[in-house]
Amino acid sequence: MNIRLERIAYQIHWLIQTTGGDCTLSEMSRFTGASVAVCRNITRARAWTGMYRKTAKSNSASRCRAGDFVSPVDYSLAALDLLVRE
Repeated sequence: MNIRLERIAYQIHWLIQTTGGDCTLSEMSRFTGASVAVCRNITRARAWTGMYRKTAKSNSASRCRAGDFVSPVDYSLAALDLLVRE
């Protein structure tokens, strides 16, 4: 590996360690100034592919699993159910 790639690899490793693996290839690319392909190739060559997050986080309600959100309606229905049973 040439000196430029070594520098990028060091920066990627530092970013992964600092964030606890909570970074993506696009974040690595922005941090290092290298392309996503270069960052991907470096992480593959160094066997770091399992050390970082593969996709961006989504806060969209449509992408959440069932049970992730409990709405106030659920609490109201549960309270009504208790009243009916009494």
